[in-house]
Amino acid sequence: MEAVPFAPSQEPGISPTAVQSAAEDAAPWPQLREDLTLHRGPSDRNGAPVWTLHDPARNQYFSIDWLTFEVISRLSLGDAQAVAESINIQTTLHVDEQEVLGVLRFMEEHELVQRHDPDGIEWLRKRRELRNKGAMQHLIHSYLFFRLPLLRPDAWLSRVTPHFSFFFSRTFLLLTLFAFVIGLWGVYRQWSTFAGTLVDTFSLQGLLSYAGALVAVKFTHELGHALTAKRMGCRVPTMGIAFLVMYPMAYTDVTESWKLDSNGKRLRIAGAGIATEVLIAAWCLLLWTILPEGGLRGAVFFLATTSLTATLLINASPFMRFDGYFLLCDVTGMPNLHARSFAMARWWLREKLFLFGDAAPEDLSVRIQRAMIAFALVTWIYRFIIFIGIAVLVYHFFFKALGIFLFVIEIWYFLARPIFNELMFWRKRLKAASESVAAFGTGVQVGDSSSSPKKKRKPIFYMLWAIFLILVLPFDFTVNTQGILKPAKSFEVIAFTPAQILAQPPAVGTQLVPGQVLMRMSSPELEHRTEVLQARVASLIKHAGSVGFESTAKAQQAILREQLQAAQQELSGLLAERSRLAPVTTFAGEVIDVVPDIHLGDWVPKGQRLATYANLSSWVVDTYVEESDLSRLEVGNWARFFPESAGLPTLSLVVTQIDRDATRVLNDPALAATAGGQILVRQKNQTLIPERSVFRVRLIVEGDPGKISTGHLRGSVVMLGWPRSIFGEFLRGAATTLVREMGF
Repeated sequence: MEAVPFAPSQEPGISPTAVQSAAEDAAPWPQLREDLTLHRGPSDRNGAPVWTLHDPARNQYFSIDWLTFEVISRLSLGDAQAVAESINIQTTLHVDEQEVLGVLRFMEEHELVQRHDPDGIEWLRKRRELRNKGAMQHLIHSYLFFRLPLLRPDAWLSRVTPHFSFFFSRTFLLLTLFAFVIGLWGVYRQWSTFAGTLVDTFSLQGLLSYAGALVAVKFTHELGHALTAKRMGCRVPTMGIAFLVMYPMAYTDVTESWKLDSNGKRLRIAGAGIATEVLIAAWCLLLWTILPEGGLRGAVFFLATTSLTATLLINASPFMRFDGYFLLCDVTGMPNLHARSFAMARWWLREKLFLFGDAAPEDLSVRIQRAMIAFALVTWIYRFIIFIGIAVLVYHFFFKALGIFLFVIEIWYFLARPIFNELMFWRKRLKAASESVAAFGTGVQVGDSSSSPKKKRKPIFYMLWAIFLILVLPFDFTVNTQGILKPAKSFEVIAFTPAQILAQPPAVGTQLVPGQVLMRMSSPELEHRTEVLQARVASLIKHAGSVGFESTAKAQQAILREQLQAAQQELSGLLAERSRLAPVTTFAGEVIDVVPDIHLGDWVPKGQRLATYANLSSWVVDTYVEESDLSRLEVGNWARFFPESAGLPTLSLVVTQIDRDATRVLNDPALAATAGGQILVRQKNQTLIPERSVFRVRLIVEGDPGKISTGHLRGSVVMLGWPRSIFGEFLRGAATTLVREMGF
């Protein structure tokens, strides 16, 4: 549709004899700007007429309803009451003066009226100052989003669009459907080859190929938008690249599609990009099934998979301002769906939490309101995940200092700032309502000082407040972890070297006294080394005693003494190791475990656990906590142990020791993830090293735990600690991560 200057006399129902002189001596009355153009748009969901108002100075389009159109058509009457009376007489609408003033406020807010009076000029000046950003704000905004026009394709599109008519025909559509079906059938027949090719692409060369295919697909995607818009009679002024948080995305300026008077035409333009990618995928799948192995078949594979992936995951999503969003707006007949849904969701949240008693942003049915609220909530969650992911990628892409700065900017601009603004709105409304405290107690609407009936709260009100309190209140008084119940004193006999059994350990249940030999082993290698070293020591002693007192002999004697001292130290170590082959008890206890099937003369390998004895009169629990829980615990805190084995009672514990240094080696293998525990570890030289910093906490068992058949028992540990909230823990974790990454 060709754009025409707005002229009230060109529309039916407008009085050509409107008297303007009546308003000349009165207060300034707004008049529509002369550069605006008006276009008849598609009807809304209810069949009412809709117009599109174009502001060429800012290249913005405003969709206005029937009432707004009738009001701005009668601005020459110069009075709100006169405008309302004229509309009531000449149309089937019934409006009052307040509705007319509401339309005028909308026009003034969006600077669509002329303002030549001093107050109006001052107002426009202040609006301009608010829009003018400082250098830092401009830099931040440019980082978050900016466009880089590369082409001005309108003239070229006018020449080439007729040559692409076949691709918009019904014949080509049927051929594409046939190619898509045959391609899918071919992929099904060769699925193992297709899947294998997909796996093989996960390499540097494959990623580069996907990047090249993505560039080609996106260029064709935007070309589809441009050709379709030109066929619909729209001008395409620019094509280029837009950067969202430094992520490049191709774009095509088809804003003139708002001038069209048909939702169907807008749908074609909005869906042209997705349709183009589906077309590419259909024909490339067909080519992949019939082409022989080689570079061409690999190229069409990349084009097919890239087109389908980009379309389904990115362009078809209605939660960002991509093609799927504009398609949804046109299908539902609800332009600006994001902004309208967000406004509806904010209103719903305020009403459920505070009962302000405000009217809904739009007069819609309950079903549509609920759909908009649900759409807004899902969009917020989706964007939260996407923006967090982009922020993390940006942080890792740049060097640390700049990455942290850009990360904080993005999180503030896209996530924290909207939440902060909403909280400030709540604060302002609650502060303005003098009876807010009484309203919370009685159920009267906030801001309503009259004795109106009480507004009944719905269950959702209490549910939202319950969720809020759960997130904010420090209700978590416990630290939950996993621990090992074991005797306070225990000793394990482990073969530190390959050895032969000379005397078996006592049977399980045998009572032991201090100084008793548990078992005897022999290591021929160790015995041989000991004998050799003993002979060397004896030889050095004898040699040192036979050296004379000459000057040359004194120097030799010093060397012999050093060699003798070193040999004696080595011999002392070997003797200590040999004594370990016959371990002696150091405290009274009981044998609680013996390795089965060992006999006299058997050989045992290095590291073999042979026997364990312990003092069963006192028990402890060793557990490990993360750094975030360390400050919540204190010596003397109460705790409880819940054994994993069925039939055993729970035990009362008391914290007796808290390590302030992180555990470097995990001495309780049963708590490792490899053994079904909760601590992630890596194995190095037969030792378990925790992947994350954990701190050992020792607890003593109060009272008699009863008879326990095994020396070590795994279970859950619940310790009383300082309270914390979910939201507070999130803030603490974020602050800790930020401080750590900044190197403080």
